[in-house]
Amino acid sequence: MSILVPLLILLPNLLFFKFEPQNMPDKTSRNLFFTGAEFIGRMGVIMVPLFYSLHVHNGFEVLALTVMLLSLGIYYYGWGRYFRNGRPYRLLFTPLLGIPVPLALSPVLYFLSASVLLHSGYLLIFSLILGAGHIPASLRDYQRNA
Repeated sequence: MSILVPLLILLPNLLFFKFEPQNMPDKTSRNLFFTGAEFIGRMGVIMVPLFYSLHVHNGFEVLALTVMLLSLGIYYYGWGRYFRNGRPYRLLFTPLLGIPVPLALSPVLYFLSASVLLHSGYLLIFSLILGAGHIPASLRDYQRNA
């Protein structure tokens, strides 16, 4: 079951590679720290869940599952908005329901919650590393392309 944790987040990203964004800006320089943290975090949140099993036995785990599912719902809604509106690049970063960079914040929150269900300190650490890279990089892209 734990393979579903990274798989559910990766599904929309697979479509992203097949259907590239419209109005994508020219390549811009990226902060090496953010890029490195994002890469390390991504690799960790994809690999670590494969070595753990899910636990939903107490109230705290049920709360974590609820936050995880809400985060996934926001993530899918954001991707749906992106695809429904013709894949404009800016929608990858545009706020949704008052949430800034929802396609960056929601997967980080998703993996943080998953770390509770998997009882994985490693997933917690990789989620924080992902957040330290992905969120600031997305905020910069949003400000640059707003």
